[in-house]
Amino acid sequence: MRPVRALLPVALAAALLAGTAPGALAARSGDTMPNLGDNSVAYTVISAYEHIPAAARDTVIAAAQQEGYASRRHEPGTESVHVMPDPDHPDRIVVAETFSSAAAHRAHRRGPYARNFAALLAAFGVTGPATTVANYSLATDDGTGRVAPSGGDDGHVFTVVAEFTNVQPAYREEFLKVAKADGYLSLTGEPGTLGFHFVPDPADPTRFVFLETFTDEAAFTAHLNGTPAAAYLDVVAKGHIVGPHFFVTLATTGFDKPGGWSVPNRKA
Repeated sequence: MRPVRALLPVALAAALLAGTAPGALAARSGDTMPNLGDNSVAYTVISAYEHIPAAARDTVIAAAQQEGYASRRHEPGTESVHVMPDPDHPDRIVVAETFSSAAAHRAHRRGPYARNFAALLAAFGVTGPATTVANYSLATDDGTGRVAPSGGDDGHVFTVVAEFTNVQPAYREEFLKVAKADGYLSLTGEPGTLGFHFVPDPADPTRFVFLETFTDEAAFTAHLNGTPAAAYLDVVAKGHIVGPHFFVTLATTGFDKPGGWSVPNRKA
Protein backbone atom coordinates (compact mmCIF):
# COMPACT_ATOMS: atom_id res chain seq x y z
CA MET A 1 0.00 0.00 0.00
CA ARG A 2 2.42 2.71 -1.24
CA PRO A 3 1.20 6.25 -0.56
CA VAL A 4 1.01 8.64 -3.51
CA ARG A 5 0.92 12.39 -3.42
CA ALA A 6 -2.53 13.80 -3.93
CA LEU A 7 -4.16 17.20 -3.44
CA LEU A 8 -7.61 16.34 -2.17
CA PRO A 9 -9.96 18.32 0.07
CA VAL A 10 -9.97 16.64 3.45
CA ALA A 11 -13.77 16.67 3.52
CA LEU A 12 -13.84 14.49 0.40
CA ALA A 13 -10.93 12.17 1.21
CA ALA A 14 -12.98 9.51 2.99
CA ALA A 15 -15.37 9.25 0.06
CA LEU A 16 -12.59 7.81 -2.12
CA LEU A 17 -12.85 4.47 -0.41
CA ALA A 18 -16.30 3.57 -1.62
CA GLY A 19 -16.83 6.13 -4.35
CA THR A 20 -19.70 7.67 -2.40
CA ALA A 21 -20.50 10.90 -0.66
CA PRO A 22 -18.62 12.10 2.43
CA GLY A 23 -19.80 10.28 5.54
CA ALA A 24 -19.85 6.89 3.77
CA LEU A 25 -17.33 5.53 6.27
CA ALA A 26 -19.98 5.15 8.96
CA ALA A 27 -19.86 1.42 9.59
CA ARG A 28 -22.92 -0.80 9.50
CA SER A 29 -23.04 -3.81 11.76
CA GLY A 30 -22.39 -7.16 10.14
CA ASP A 31 -20.52 -5.80 7.11
CA THR A 32 -17.24 -7.55 7.89
CA MET A 33 -14.92 -9.95 6.09
CA PRO A 34 -13.05 -12.61 8.08
CA ASN A 35 -9.40 -13.41 7.52
CA LEU A 36 -8.36 -16.69 5.93
CA GLY A 37 -5.91 -19.21 7.31
CA ASP A 38 -3.12 -20.79 5.27
CA ASN A 39 -0.62 -23.63 5.34
CA SER A 40 1.78 -21.30 7.22
CA VAL A 41 3.56 -20.18 4.04
CA ALA A 42 2.31 -16.81 2.79
CA TYR A 43 3.76 -13.64 1.34
CA THR A 44 3.72 -11.47 4.45
CA VAL A 45 3.91 -7.68 4.49
CA ILE A 46 4.00 -5.65 7.72
CA SER A 47 4.00 -1.86 7.60
CA ALA A 48 3.36 1.17 9.80
CA TYR A 49 1.66 4.48 9.01
CA GLU A 50 2.52 7.45 11.21
CA HIS A 51 1.80 11.12 11.92
CA ILE A 52 -1.95 10.61 11.75
CA PRO A 53 -3.64 13.86 12.83
CA ALA A 54 -5.75 13.43 15.95
CA ALA A 55 -8.86 14.72 14.19
CA ALA A 56 -8.37 12.19 11.36
CA ARG A 57 -7.52 9.11 13.44
CA ASP A 58 -10.98 7.54 13.37
CA THR A 59 -11.30 8.20 9.64
CA VAL A 60 -7.90 6.68 8.87
CA ILE A 61 -8.63 3.56 10.94
CA ALA A 62 -12.03 3.20 9.26
CA ALA A 63 -10.36 3.65 5.86
CA ALA A 64 -7.86 0.89 6.68
CA GLN A 65 -10.76 -1.35 7.74
CA GLN A 66 -12.57 -0.62 4.48
CA GLU A 67 -9.44 -1.34 2.44
CA GLY A 68 -9.06 -4.65 4.27
CA TYR A 69 -12.69 -5.51 3.63
CA ALA A 70 -12.53 -4.69 -0.08
CA SER A 71 -9.20 -6.46 -0.56
CA ARG A 72 -10.41 -9.61 1.15
CA ARG A 73 -13.71 -9.60 -0.70
CA HIS A 74 -12.57 -8.71 -4.20
CA GLU A 75 -8.90 -9.74 -4.44
CA PRO A 76 -8.60 -13.53 -4.23
CA GLY A 77 -4.88 -13.37 -3.48
CA THR A 78 -5.39 -11.35 -0.29
CA GLU A 79 -5.64 -13.89 2.53
CA SER A 80 -5.64 -11.71 5.64
CA VAL A 81 -5.47 -8.07 6.72
CA HIS A 82 -4.87 -7.12 10.35
CA VAL A 83 -5.08 -3.41 11.20
CA MET A 84 -3.65 -2.55 14.63
CA PRO A 85 -3.98 0.93 16.11
CA ASP A 86 -0.83 1.39 18.19
CA PRO A 87 -2.07 1.46 21.81
CA ASP A 88 0.87 3.66 22.89
CA HIS A 89 1.03 6.05 19.94
CA PRO A 90 -2.37 7.42 18.79
CA ASP A 91 -0.84 8.86 15.62
CA ARG A 92 0.27 5.43 14.33
CA ILE A 93 -1.27 2.23 12.98
CA VAL A 94 0.31 -1.04 11.86
CA VAL A 95 -1.08 -3.12 9.00
CA ALA A 96 -0.08 -6.78 8.64
CA GLU A 97 -1.17 -8.54 5.44
CA THR A 98 -0.71 -12.02 4.03
CA PHE A 99 -1.05 -12.94 0.37
CA SER A 100 -1.04 -16.16 -1.60
CA SER A 101 2.04 -14.96 -3.50
CA ALA A 102 4.29 -12.00 -4.16
CA ALA A 103 2.38 -11.50 -7.44
CA ALA A 104 -0.88 -11.21 -5.48
CA HIS A 105 0.71 -8.52 -3.34
CA ARG A 106 1.86 -6.60 -6.43
CA ALA A 107 -1.63 -6.82 -7.89
CA HIS A 108 -3.07 -5.54 -4.62
CA ARG A 109 -0.72 -2.55 -4.59
CA ARG A 110 -1.75 -1.67 -8.15
CA GLY A 111 -5.45 -2.17 -7.40
CA PRO A 112 -8.09 0.48 -6.67
CA TYR A 113 -8.45 -0.22 -2.94
CA ALA A 114 -4.78 0.28 -2.11
CA ARG A 115 -4.60 3.34 -4.37
CA ASN A 116 -7.67 4.92 -2.76
CA PHE A 117 -6.29 4.27 0.70
CA ALA A 118 -2.95 5.80 -0.28
CA ALA A 119 -4.68 8.90 -1.64
CA LEU A 120 -6.60 9.35 1.59
CA LEU A 121 -3.42 9.04 3.65
CA ALA A 122 -1.69 11.61 1.46
CA ALA A 123 -4.62 14.00 1.87
CA PHE A 124 -4.19 13.88 5.63
CA GLY A 125 -0.39 14.08 5.54
CA VAL A 126 0.11 10.58 6.94
CA THR A 127 3.58 9.12 6.38
CA GLY A 128 4.31 5.55 5.35
CA PRO A 129 4.33 2.78 4.71
CA ALA A 130 7.37 2.07 6.87
CA THR A 131 7.67 -1.59 5.99
CA THR A 132 9.44 -3.81 8.50
CA VAL A 133 9.37 -6.95 6.33
CA ALA A 134 7.97 -8.23 3.03
CA ASN A 135 8.74 -11.85 2.17
CA TYR A 136 7.42 -15.40 2.20
CA SER A 137 6.98 -16.92 5.64
CA LEU A 138 8.58 -20.28 6.39
CA ALA A 139 6.62 -23.48 7.06
CA THR A 140 5.85 -24.18 10.71
CA ASP A 141 6.98 -27.81 10.77
CA ASP A 142 8.01 -30.27 13.45
CA GLY A 143 11.18 -31.38 11.68
CA THR A 144 9.58 -34.44 10.08
CA GLY A 145 7.69 -32.66 7.31
CA ARG A 146 4.43 -32.21 9.22
CA VAL A 147 3.15 -28.64 8.96
CA ALA A 148 0.68 -26.88 11.24
CA PRO A 149 -1.56 -24.42 9.39
CA SER A 150 -2.42 -20.96 10.63
CA GLY A 151 -6.11 -20.41 11.26
CA GLY A 152 -8.37 -17.63 10.12
CA ASP A 153 -10.11 -15.19 12.43
CA ASP A 154 -12.83 -12.55 12.59
CA GLY A 155 -10.28 -9.74 12.50
CA HIS A 156 -10.49 -8.79 16.18
CA VAL A 157 -7.50 -10.65 17.62
CA PHE A 158 -4.48 -9.84 19.75
CA THR A 159 -1.67 -9.39 17.25
CA VAL A 160 2.06 -9.48 17.92
CA VAL A 161 4.89 -8.57 15.52
CA ALA A 162 8.30 -9.44 16.97
CA GLU A 163 11.71 -8.80 15.41
CA PHE A 164 14.93 -10.69 16.18
CA THR A 165 18.31 -9.69 14.79
CA ASN A 166 21.95 -10.82 14.94
CA VAL A 167 21.24 -14.44 14.01
CA GLN A 168 24.80 -15.41 13.18
CA PRO A 169 25.68 -18.28 10.78
CA ALA A 170 26.81 -20.56 13.61
CA TYR A 171 23.31 -20.50 15.10
CA ARG A 172 21.17 -20.00 12.01
CA GLU A 173 20.27 -23.67 11.43
CA GLU A 174 19.39 -24.25 15.08
CA PHE A 175 17.46 -20.99 15.20
CA LEU A 176 15.39 -21.95 12.14
CA LYS A 177 14.65 -25.38 13.57
CA VAL A 178 13.43 -24.17 16.96
CA ALA A 179 11.49 -21.24 15.48
CA LYS A 180 9.58 -23.53 13.11
CA ALA A 181 8.98 -26.01 15.94
CA ASP A 182 7.77 -23.16 18.16
CA GLY A 183 5.16 -22.34 15.52
CA TYR A 184 4.15 -25.96 14.97
CA LEU A 185 3.79 -26.82 18.65
CA SER A 186 2.03 -23.54 19.44
CA LEU A 187 -0.53 -23.99 16.67
CA THR A 188 -1.18 -27.63 17.53
CA GLY A 189 -0.96 -27.47 21.32
CA GLU A 190 -2.08 -24.00 22.37
CA PRO A 191 -5.76 -23.31 21.63
CA GLY A 192 -5.23 -19.57 22.06
CA THR A 193 -2.60 -19.37 19.30
CA LEU A 194 -4.47 -18.70 16.06
CA GLY A 195 -1.80 -17.73 13.54
CA PHE A 196 1.98 -17.95 13.28
CA HIS A 197 4.11 -16.59 10.43
CA PHE A 198 7.91 -16.73 10.65
CA VAL A 199 9.40 -14.35 8.07
CA PRO A 200 13.08 -14.00 7.08
CA ASP A 201 14.22 -10.54 6.04
CA PRO A 202 15.22 -10.88 2.35
CA ALA A 203 17.73 -8.04 2.74
CA ASP A 204 19.36 -9.22 5.98
CA PRO A 205 20.06 -12.94 6.63
CA THR A 206 20.56 -12.23 10.34
CA ARG A 207 17.05 -10.80 10.84
CA PHE A 208 13.67 -12.50 11.25
CA VAL A 209 10.18 -11.19 11.97
CA PHE A 210 7.29 -13.08 13.57
CA LEU A 211 3.62 -12.30 12.97
CA GLU A 212 1.46 -14.07 15.55
CA THR A 213 -2.24 -13.80 16.38
CA PHE A 214 -3.97 -14.89 19.57
CA THR A 215 -7.49 -15.04 20.95
CA ASP A 216 -6.48 -12.49 23.60
CA GLU A 217 -3.47 -11.20 25.50
CA ALA A 218 -3.79 -13.98 28.07
CA ALA A 219 -3.26 -16.49 25.26
CA PHE A 220 -0.05 -14.69 24.30
CA THR A 221 1.12 -14.87 27.92
CA ALA A 222 0.35 -18.60 27.97
CA HIS A 223 2.31 -18.99 24.73
CA LEU A 224 5.26 -17.06 26.13
CA ASN A 225 5.35 -19.28 29.22
CA GLY A 226 4.92 -22.52 27.27
CA THR A 227 7.55 -25.14 26.52
CA PRO A 228 7.93 -24.36 22.77
CA ALA A 229 8.63 -20.66 23.37
CA ALA A 230 11.02 -21.48 26.21
CA ALA A 231 13.09 -23.73 23.93
CA TYR A 232 13.17 -20.98 21.33
CA LEU A 233 14.22 -18.31 23.82
CA ASP A 234 16.98 -20.59 25.09
CA VAL A 235 18.55 -20.54 21.62
CA VAL A 236 18.08 -16.76 21.43
CA ALA A 237 20.03 -16.37 24.67
CA LYS A 238 22.70 -18.91 23.75
CA GLY A 239 23.33 -17.36 20.33
CA HIS A 240 23.36 -13.76 21.62
CA ILE A 241 20.46 -13.03 19.30
CA VAL A 242 18.97 -9.57 19.81
CA GLY A 243 15.27 -9.27 20.54
CA PRO A 244 12.43 -9.20 20.73
CA HIS A 245 11.61 -5.78 19.40
CA PHE A 246 7.81 -5.55 19.29
CA PHE A 247 6.79 -3.58 16.20
CA VAL A 248 3.15 -2.81 17.07
CA THR A 249 3.99 -0.94 20.27
CA LEU A 250 7.65 -0.14 19.48
CA ALA A 251 8.69 -1.86 22.73
CA THR A 252 12.36 -2.81 22.67
CA THR A 253 12.77 -4.52 26.04
CA GLY A 254 10.76 -7.00 28.06
CA PHE A 255 7.45 -8.64 27.24
CA ASP A 256 5.06 -6.24 28.97
CA LYS A 257 3.92 -4.43 25.78
CA PRO A 258 4.04 -7.05 23.03
CA GLY A 259 1.24 -6.05 20.67
CA GLY A 260 -2.28 -4.77 20.22
CA TRP A 261 -5.81 -5.64 19.16
CA SER A 262 -6.58 -5.64 15.48
CA VAL A 263 -9.89 -4.28 14.22
CA PRO A 264 -12.28 -6.13 11.87
CA ASN A 265 -12.12 -5.64 8.12
CA ARG A 266 -15.30 -3.62 7.81
CA LYS A 267 -17.29 -2.28 4.89
CA ALA A 268 -17.77 1.48 4.79
